Amino acid sequence: FPALSQFKAAAGRLDTFAQNAGDATATLNASVSALQDVNDLLVRARQIALEGADSAAAADPAAREALAVEVDGLLDQALRSANGRPDGKTVFAGTALDTPPFRVATTDAQGRPLTIAYDGAAERARTLTAPGQTVDTRYTGDAVFQRPGADVFGSLIALRDALRDTTTDGATRAAAFNQRLGALDSALGAINDSMGEQASNLATLESITALIGDQKLYADTRTGELEGTDFAEAVVRMKELETALQAIFATTVQIVQPGILDFIR
Repeated sequence: FPALSQFKAAAGRLDTFAQNAGDATATLNASVSALQDVNDLLVRARQIALEGADSAAAADPAAREALAVEVDGLLDQALRSANGRPDGKTVFAGTALDTPPFRVATTDAQGRPLTIAYDGAAERARTLTAPGQTVDTRYTGDAVFQRPGADVFGSLIALRDALRDTTTDGATRAAAFNQRLGALDSALGAINDSMGEQASNLATLESITALIGDQKLYADTRTGELEGTDFAEAVVRMKELETALQAIFATTVQIVQPGILDFIR
């Protein structure tokens, strides 16, 4: 029967979309984990900024240098997280899956990073999870880590340099560290915005995965029934199924648009 072959084909497509959704979930989980690491190191950087602004630290060059060295380490960690390849492909280079998104563009006389360049793509990578429906999985790193006014790397570099700056004191120094705190807060906000968006995508994927599982079970069950049904009965059953499916998927349309009928057409 044509209906039987359609349901078998639908089951195969559902398997593909289930795999896609699983891959997308793994990628987004890795991305959120990396963003959480960056969030945590920015929180530590903020604590360092408060310590550096303290008058006791201002009067102790060795203490300021120790804090600056720690910030150098935080910057290195941030770069490693942003350039991570948890599945062998970059997470924050958009569609440029094989390109490390960030590199040190310029350094100071001691070889420390001064500027960070983005080499990734301008578009996010997306995964097809149902007919006509995609989910963003690999974000463009510049939009996450280098937003105008919310630059993760720039805020860390500026903090490091402020800690090593011996030309300011008193009110001037306090104002400089207030600026560094503001920049770190903006960077934290950008990271949290991205984490929130990706967490929302993960919640959507969870709903899609559950719905695909239900659809796959439905297709497999109906395939078995149709294999043992004569033609006349199959026609009647198909009409019954179509009516039932329309009702089922009308309740889930806000979660994911396609129903089993989209897979068997």
